[in-house]
Amino acid sequence: MTATGAFAHTALYRDMTTERSPRSTASRSGADRAVGSGADPDIAVVGGGICGLTAAVALERRGIRPTVYEAATEYRPVGAGILLQTNAMLVLDRLGVAGRIRDAGVPLDGGGLRSVDGAYMSRFDVDGVEREEFGYGFVAVHRAELQRILLDELGTEVRTGKDCVDVVGTDPPTARFEDGTAVTPDVLVGADGIRSTVRDAVAPGVDPRPLDGVAYRALLTLDVPEPYDTRGFEVWGDGTYTGGSPIDVDRFYWFATAPGPLTDGPASPGTLGAALREHLAGYPEPVPALLDALDPADVVLTDLEDLPALGSWSRDRVVLAGDAAHAMLPFAGQGAAQAIEDGLALAETVATHPDPEDAFDAYERERRPRADRVRRESRRLGRLGTMRSRLGCRLRNAAIDAVPDAVIRRARRRRAARTSLPG
Repeated sequence: MTATGAFAHTALYRDMTTERSPRSTASRSGADRAVGSGADPDIAVVGGGICGLTAAVALERRGIRPTVYEAATEYRPVGAGILLQTNAMLVLDRLGVAGRIRDAGVPLDGGGLRSVDGAYMSRFDVDGVEREEFGYGFVAVHRAELQRILLDELGTEVRTGKDCVDVVGTDPPTARFEDGTAVTPDVLVGADGIRSTVRDAVAPGVDPRPLDGVAYRALLTLDVPEPYDTRGFEVWGDGTYTGGSPIDVDRFYWFATAPGPLTDGPASPGTLGAALREHLAGYPEPVPALLDALDPADVVLTDLEDLPALGSWSRDRVVLAGDAAHAMLPFAGQGAAQAIEDGLALAETVATHPDPEDAFDAYERERRPRADRVRRESRRLGRLGTMRSRLGCRLRNAAIDAVPDAVIRRARRRRAARTSLPG
C-alpha cells in the first residue's frame, strides 16, 4: 500500500497549469454541460487501477469518454493474484470482457476451508451453484493481466505519472498533481485507493483503520500439485490465515497473515524464509510445497487495513468508488469485485441522470448498502481468521463445521443474485 503523496504548499499552486482533456475547451465551465444530457461532459477518473479502468470502460460503453489519471509512470506486469468471484465476472460479462479474463486466468472448480490438522470445516463445488445458475464461477488471474485486458478495451486516454496530491473545491473540482499540473473537469471520480486524496474532498479526515496483523503475499512458480491446479484453499490456524489459488499452469498466488512482522526490521531472504517456515510449521498441503517453492525476495508485506463507513460517497461533482469509498479487508475475497460493481453502477447512473448530484445519489443508493455489508462481513471474518486463542480457535472451527452446507450455498447464491447489474 502506498500513500498518494503529501499536500503541496499553496505557494506552489501559483505556478501550476490547468489541463483539460483533449476533447474539451477551456472556456466551458462544468455548469455548462449536464452529465447524461447528450452533451460531452469532461469526466476525470483519478486512479487507473481495476476500479478506475472498469468505470472508464463502462462509461465508454455508454458513449462517454473520460480521461484516466494514474499515479504510476507506466503499467508494468507486477503485482499479485486476484480472485474474481461470480459477481465480478457477471459485471465483466456485461462489459464484454469476461471471456478474455477467464482465458487469461484459471477458472476454479472448488475450494474449502480447513483447520491446521487438514480437516475440512467447509468445502464447496463452484459448478454446483455459481456456474450452473449464473454462468460463471470463480476465476483467479494475475492482477496485471486483468489491468491489461481493461486497458486494451479503452479508447480513451490514460495519462500516467499523474499522482493526485490535492483536490480544491467540489463545484467545480480541481485536481492538482505532483508534476505541477491540474485539471478542472465537470465530474471528478476518485478511484485512487484506500489512501485516496480525492476522498479528502468528500469525507475529510477519514483514515484507514488497522486490524491487528500483517499479510505476506507472493507469486510462486512451480508445478502446482493436484488438486490445487484448479482450486483454491484456505487454512485457519491460531492467529494465522493462509491460502491461495493458481493463476496459471505454473504460477500460484499465496498469502498468509501473522499477528505482526515475523522479523525485526528489514530481513534477508534467508531469514524471512526461515521465519515463514517456522510460523507455518505443521500446516497441511499444499502449504509445505508452496513454501519450498517460495523465493522470499518476492514476498510483499502489507498491513491489514480497511475503512470505516463514510458519511457520504460524494459531494457536489466529486464521487468516490472502490477502495476510496469502502476499502475492505481481504477475508471475503470481495475487494476487487465490489470495486468492479461500483464501476458499472456509476457509469450507468452518470449516463442516465442529467444532474451529477442526482446521478451520485442513485449510485450510492444502489451500491452503498451492499458494499458496506460486505465490508462489515470482511472485518468479522478477519477477526475470526486471525483470532489468537487455542480454545477460541477450536470453538470457532467447531462452529464453522456445524453450519449446514445448504446455508452456505444459500449465501453464495444470494451474493451472486444481488450483483449490481443495471437493467
